Amino acid sequence: MADRADGVLADGVLVVGHNSLLAQAFLEHGGVPVLRAVGHGEIGRPDLLDGIGCAVNFALDPACRREPWSPAIDADLRLAERLEGSGIHQVMLSSRTVYGPSGVPLSESAPTAPATVYGRNKLATERALAALGGSLTVLRVANIIGWERRPGRTSFMTAMLGTLAAQGRISLDVSPFVIRDFLPVESFARCLGAVVRTRPPGVFNLGSGIGVPVGRIALWVIEGYGAGELVVTSPEERDGFVLDIGRMRDLCPPGVTEAGLADFCRGLGRLLRQERAMEVLPYS
Repeated sequence: MADRADGVLADGVLVVGHNSLLAQAFLEHGGVPVLRAVGHGEIGRPDLLDGIGCAVNFALDPACRREPWSPAIDADLRLAERLEGSGIHQVMLSSRTVYGPSGVPLSESAPTAPATVYGRNKLATERALAALGGSLTVLRVANIIGWERRPGRTSFMTAMLGTLAAQGRISLDVSPFVIRDFLPVESFARCLGAVVRTRPPGVFNLGSGIGVPVGRIALWVIEGYGAGELVVTSPEERDGFVLDIGRMRDLCPPGVTEAGLADFCRGLGRLLRQERAMEVLPYS
């Protein structure tokens, strides 16, 4: 815990980027009282760190998905520089995309060889934060799935729900047999809460640890929705992965099973059906 100038221990939690899907899930399901939740534009506010012992950033500059890394587009680095010398613990949300291709579950010691701009930028952020030498946990996060229907969002599940609602179909641009690691957003939030409470140093994978074909995820959503078709536009086998979550399991078991994932995805489909019935579609 960080010490305030008056010698009193400060143990509040700071959330930056509070409007994101993951931040909202953490605020609701993390099980950790949050002292302050702010937007990414408030990193420089004078009272930001008052009473804070741990900080988590959820904000992401869209440029991080398309432009080479630079400090100017790195909200995690801006927060880390603000925390420098304070003793406040930082939790960075990195990505499984920092790893290279692998046919076996990826441990934290697996080679890093990101194939995308986003993955390279996340790895650059990890290294920049480590170089500052502060108290730090890095979470390499799997594919998080949950209910989100914001126009303009490009996440896996948002795209699925959007096209199913608007077109009556889900389109995949990869083989439906590609195996990936999916984690429901509430499980993510609960595990993040455990990290924020215990503040372990180092790198941790955070996923379900279960490999599920992407086509099965889509079909479960369609099943819950009660209608629709799965369209495959490419047979390409790419970007398959499963995380080895042994380190995280010791800290906070995600508790996800394949049957639980199926129920979760069907539930998302049912929510979409209810939304359609209430005629509150942002895509119509």
